[in-house]
Amino acid sequence: MRFLLEKLTKTNTQSNLLNDIIITIPRIFCGLILAFDFGASKFGVPWSPVASNLTLFQVSDWFVEDVSKFGGVFATFPLLFAWLAAASETIGALFLVFGFKTRVASFFIMCTMLVAIFFQQWHNGLWAMLPAIGFLWVALYCLIMGSGRLGLDYVIARKLKNDRLLTTTITKIKSKEKTIIHVLIGLTIFTGTAQERIVTLRLDTKKIQDVKTVTVRGNVKPLSQIKDYTLNDNDGDGVYETSIHFKTSKNNVKFKFLVNGDMELKGSDARVLWFKNEPVVQNYIYNEFTCYNQQQINKLIYTEAQIDEDIAILKEIIQYVHPNVYKYRDSLALQKDFKSLEMAIKSKPTLTNSYGEISKFAAKIKCSHTFTNPWNQGGLMEKVNFYQHDKIPFTFNRIENRLFIDKNASENLKVKKGLEIIRINNVTTNQILSKLAAYVTSDGNNYEKKLERLTVTGEEKFSMFDIFYSIEFGSKKEFELELKDTNTGREIKTTVKATSKTNRTKELIARYGKINTSLRDGWNFEIINDQTAKLSIKSFAVHRNEFDWKDFIDNVFEQLNKKSISNFIIDIRGNEGGQGIVGQYLLERVIQKPFKVNAMQSSVRYLKIPPKFRNYMNTWDEFPYNFNGKIASQKKGRYFLKQKHSLAETTMKPKKNGYQGKVFLMIDASNSSATHLMAMYAKQIDNITLVGQETGGNQLGTNGSYMFFLRLPNTKIELDIPVINMYVPTGTIAIDGGVKPDIEIDKNPQDYFNNIDTELNAILNLIKTR
Repeated sequence: MRFLLEKLTKTNTQSNLLNDIIITIPRIFCGLILAFDFGASKFGVPWSPVASNLTLFQVSDWFVEDVSKFGGVFATFPLLFAWLAAASETIGALFLVFGFKTRVASFFIMCTMLVAIFFQQWHNGLWAMLPAIGFLWVALYCLIMGSGRLGLDYVIARKLKNDRLLTTTITKIKSKEKTIIHVLIGLTIFTGTAQERIVTLRLDTKKIQDVKTVTVRGNVKPLSQIKDYTLNDNDGDGVYETSIHFKTSKNNVKFKFLVNGDMELKGSDARVLWFKNEPVVQNYIYNEFTCYNQQQINKLIYTEAQIDEDIAILKEIIQYVHPNVYKYRDSLALQKDFKSLEMAIKSKPTLTNSYGEISKFAAKIKCSHTFTNPWNQGGLMEKVNFYQHDKIPFTFNRIENRLFIDKNASENLKVKKGLEIIRINNVTTNQILSKLAAYVTSDGNNYEKKLERLTVTGEEKFSMFDIFYSIEFGSKKEFELELKDTNTGREIKTTVKATSKTNRTKELIARYGKINTSLRDGWNFEIINDQTAKLSIKSFAVHRNEFDWKDFIDNVFEQLNKKSISNFIIDIRGNEGGQGIVGQYLLERVIQKPFKVNAMQSSVRYLKIPPKFRNYMNTWDEFPYNFNGKIASQKKGRYFLKQKHSLAETTMKPKKNGYQGKVFLMIDASNSSATHLMAMYAKQIDNITLVGQETGGNQLGTNGSYMFFLRLPNTKIELDIPVINMYVPTGTIAIDGGVKPDIEIDKNPQDYFNNIDTELNAILNLIKTR
């Protein structure tokens, strides 16, 4: 033991104390940042943000999920590796600060940073990797040099060299070593936070014929994502069940059932069951989410005091945080909006009405990132609205204010593709769209973006049309349709039964095949002919590293150059955005001369979030909680961030093996955020022609970057609130609207009936005439 301690604590000192002080500063500084910023947001320690809701030494679910996306051994043991990484960034970082077991702590921090660089940030470019690279170099230095003179290792090493105190010291150190080892072992196997949880799952399969096996897969042991856990029907009543004993520190388990090996809920998220201190018994129906009946819904009524509290919190926080709350509404108009919101909810104090009215209030701010995000609402709204059996059993496409049947998931064979929807339950589609648009957000006065978000494609996890139709027009068990065959003029009146979103997805897959549900599904490349190729990208949301998107794009350009393709079409229609680096990566490979990108002007409305706000809102990072030291200037009540916290002025340079042909960028009203920004840059590049319709973003800027998730205490409704206003000057006069295409193409019903891509056809005809 003495030999091991001497090796671990032996440290290299500098020639004088001043030099030791100088080299100690980076060790302490980096350790503090890691422990109190990077680590605390994902690992349960006393100084973790209250909003993270983590118990002691618990690792955040979102971090475990991120680690699982790395693949390989990380996907096999995501919880273990997530815990080790998070512990390294907190406990290991504290060891680094105090110079205790410096080399051991440095080793684990180095491993964590190497994984962060090569598995998490590699595809996001050098700037994204810089923090991890910085920590890596400090850890590498400490691994070689030790703590230096200003660390506990130095003190221990000196004591070990003192023969007179050797026996006593070794005894004490052995005792301390044993304690530390016991603590570390305890932490490693999670005995400190793991709790026994007993859950009984019951699955009703009575509607399914010839059931042979019923199993379940989940993300918490003893469940597995790749191995089946069996349920049994001992009494033959068609209800299969099993009792599962969990020993875990997690708050919930995510799972899906399989019947005869077929996994349920395709295209939907897994079920979520929250653990309780007592045993839980939960009933389910195969391939259906649980929803409330009308009697349960009617009980969700709020008192005036509860409504007053929720609106007071909403009012205070949104005016304090939102960077552009007064851009389109002055203070007087905003106060009237708050008063109208209060009156509207109190007149009908139900959960669904509260959700609808808060959605309409948010839409008036005219910010596409300020909305009652369905993805963040949780179980209550899902059971009351999202999973209800009151959804339309078909999908539709929109051409201006006209709606056309696309895919039919009903039992009514009269509902066919191409038929125009004239009325639903005696209300014209134009009136329906106008009513529902009031609930939907967009940047500025971009009305087309609102309508685009109301389209039902069947691929979306939550449909805005589904959610707000039932709120505006009431929950329906069936829909009376007035349809029109625009080829013959024949009108059809028919009725279809309402369905659930889950059942609709199931039927669409059964009738029309696989639907796009993953990031990779939406990335496709095809060579149309020997002169033309097309790359389609449905999302820029590459932050979870689901696949090597850079390699995909590199392979595309390799084929373009190898085959001497002279016309390259980039299709970003239907793409609402994601990470801006994707657009930049593409543009850098098609520009033929340097292109200057002006510095982004990023501003916020506050310097620091008051502690009391943390009880109601959270986010994924500590950065937006405090902007002190990050502000360059103040003007008209706004704080402008230093350029290092924003997008600096840069020049895109043509790549050595870049594409030299003609480029066409296909755009439409869905493009906002990162895809709108890409279109804005592309508009200024000579060899790129924009084709399609105006984008759904706004030239006056957007709000986002970081988001706070506000959860109202009584209704439990969640509202996304962006933190930073971002504006990129282009040298031209910005308008309250999107980027207009160079060649505007109007969609037409006839092409839709004949499965002709109007915009693509226009580009191909243009190429032929050149």
